[in-house]
Amino acid sequence: MKAIRTVDKYVFVEAGGLFVLGFLAFLAFLLINKLFLEADKLLDPSQPGQAIALVTLLEAPNFMTWSLPIGILFSTLMSMGRLAKDNELTAFFTNGISLYRLFMPYLVLSCIAVTIAYFTQENLVTLAAAKQQEIIDANPVIRQDESKEADPFITRLDSGRFLSATSFDENSGALNNIVYDSWDEDEGELLVTSRVGTVNKAILNLGVNLATPAHVFDHFTTDEKITGGKESVKLYDMYINEPTHKSNIGLALAEQYTAIKTPQELTQTDLAEQSRIKKARGESVAHEMTDYHLRYSGPFASLAFALVAMPLSLRAPRDERLLGLIISFVLVLVYYTIYFLSKLMGYNEVLPPWLAAWSMNIMFAFISFGIFAFSRK
Repeated sequence: MKAIRTVDKYVFVEAGGLFVLGFLAFLAFLLINKLFLEADKLLDPSQPGQAIALVTLLEAPNFMTWSLPIGILFSTLMSMGRLAKDNELTAFFTNGISLYRLFMPYLVLSCIAVTIAYFTQENLVTLAAAKQQEIIDANPVIRQDESKEADPFITRLDSGRFLSATSFDENSGALNNIVYDSWDEDEGELLVTSRVGTVNKAILNLGVNLATPAHVFDHFTTDEKITGGKESVKLYDMYINEPTHKSNIGLALAEQYTAIKTPQELTQTDLAEQSRIKKARGESVAHEMTDYHLRYSGPFASLAFALVAMPLSLRAPRDERLLGLIISFVLVLVYYTIYFLSKLMGYNEVLPPWLAAWSMNIMFAFISFGIFAFSRK
């Protein structure tokens, strides 16, 4: 037992050192590549170079989640390749240490990488993304999409209702594609939607568009106790001066303005809540739900790489010093090709979001089981 613990420590220390080296090297490569792509803006006197550099460097937490699996893959292939080349694996097997038992140090290292990746993604990445958006808002000149309209928003009112719109102009108070609802166990659900509307402090006016003809306005309830059945009132192409629905929402909306954020800025809890609200608005949530499941599956890339790389390194010729790097490149290419294809299929509802998020890990797990079984022979 003491000999096995000594082997575990020996393998873990060697693999851990290579992991740190591979992780830092790939992280540096991603950051340098990003800075190189932004070089034209950084050297342009008309651009806020300091702000652009800071936005670029704030990509580091996101790049960390990509670098951790690469570090595990590099360390597994290189350390196992070195042990095989020096016949240390033969010595381990001769002394009764099985291939599965030898995998334990790599499993522990992979679990550490999975944990770091998850907490980095859930905390550091979201904070960095929010800071990036803050810098971009303060320096509109660096926004790539200058044609982007006013930001969408979601806010929860003190009454328990939520109010959302695809865009909100804080200066004029104009809103578009509004959903305003509440839920009461005794009275049922009240849902009010409108293509256009305005807000003046705490007063919400729906169905108002003073510059153009009124758009479609729908008001319906789902509980027959309220209306005696579903009703729908629609106004088409009429110039109106009075709102079709007016409500006191209990707060000055501009003071509670909360933009709908990108998935990168949201924690899993916030992402699930935004998905629920978008679904209530009748929009597809495939994008959000795919990203939600990727928050779980993404960090497990480290374990998937270790499962495949360890037995694969045993089948490689022992005199190939660069083979570990070549195999690393091929595995990364295969894994992330599957990743991006599955992600797109999840976004476009070709695959269920959970399956799209986990497909690359599932495929690599099956591949690793096959290689493990073959490596025993």
